[in-house]
Amino acid sequence: MFDKLLGKKELEKHIIDLEAQIVELKSKNDSLIARQASKEETARKAISQKQIVEQELNISNKKIETLEYDILNFKKQVKDELNFSNISFISKQSINKYLSRINSFKSEDRGLITITLKNQESLSNQKNSNELLRYLDKDTVSLIDKIDSPTGLVIFYDTDRMVQEILAPYLPVDSSDWQINTGFDIGLPQSLIEQKVTLCIVLAHAGESFIGITQDSNTFLFHSIIRSSVKGKHTKGGWSQRRFEKLRTEDIRHHVEKVGSALKTMITDADNKIDYIIAGGDFKLVSMMLKDFEYSLVKRSFDTSVDKKNIDRILQEVWSCKRYEI
Repeated sequence: MFDKLLGKKELEKHIIDLEAQIVELKSKNDSLIARQASKEETARKAISQKQIVEQELNISNKKIETLEYDILNFKKQVKDELNFSNISFISKQSINKYLSRINSFKSEDRGLITITLKNQESLSNQKNSNELLRYLDKDTVSLIDKIDSPTGLVIFYDTDRMVQEILAPYLPVDSSDWQINTGFDIGLPQSLIEQKVTLCIVLAHAGESFIGITQDSNTFLFHSIIRSSVKGKHTKGGWSQRRFEKLRTEDIRHHVEKVGSALKTMITDADNKIDYIIAGGDFKLVSMMLKDFEYSLVKRSFDTSVDKKNIDRILQEVWSCKRYEI
C-alpha cells in the first residue's frame, strides 16, 4: 500500500527508461567519438597528402624551369646552326621543267660547278678534292655533308652563289665526279629519270606493311597492305615482360613470313624483271623480309604512312626527287 502511495513502480520504470537513454546516449557518443577520430585521421592524411603534393609540385616546377631553359638554349643552338633555306620534293612530272631551268643558266667565266656523289661518298674524297673545295664555301660544304641520301646527290653550284641546288634522285647515282664549266651538266639526272625501270616497294612495319610493284608514276601494277596481329610493347619488367616480349617476337616473325610469302607471289605474278627494291620503314624488319631476295636494294625514308588512303601518296613519293636549296 505504501509502494503504491509512493509511486515505487513508476520510479523503477522511470529509472529503467533513464538507463536505456543512457545506453543509447553512450552509443551515440561512441559513434560521435569514432566519427571525430575518423575525421581527424582524414584531416591528418589530407595534411600529409597536401605536403606530398606540394613537394611533388615544387619538383615539377623545377623540372619545368629546367626544361624551359634547355629549350631556350636548344632554340639558340638551332638558330645558330646552318640550315637549308628550303627542302621539298619534285615529282617526276615536274623534274624535266626543273632541269630545263637549271640548264638555262650560263656563265661566261666558267663558274658553274656540277657534282655527282654516290651514296656514302663525300666532297673531300673526290678527285682533285682540294681544288673543288676551294670553289665551295665552308657553309655549303657543311650543309652538303649533313645530307644522308641513300641514292646519292647531284649538286649544282654557282661560284657567284646565284644557284645553290642539291638534288637527291629517286634512283641511285652510279658514279662520283665533278666539273666546272660555262653551264651545268644535267646529263646524269636526266638519264636517271629517263630510265625505264620496274620498282618493287616495301614499307615494313610491325603488324602492317605495304608491298607494291610499279613501272611509272601513274600507277602500281600490283600492291597490297599486309596486316597481322602484333602485340604492342610491354613496359613492365620481370618474368611478365620476358614472356610478353617472346610472344611479340613470335607475332613479328609471323608477320615477316607473311609479307615475304606475299612478296614472292606478287613478283611471280608481275612477270617483270625487278630493277630495284625500294624499302622504307623499319629497316631491321626490311632485312628480315628480304633475306631471300637477291635484288638491288635502296633504303629510303618515307614520310607517308601505310594506309589504303595513302596509296597514291606512296606512289608519288617513290617517283619524287628531294630538293635542297642552300
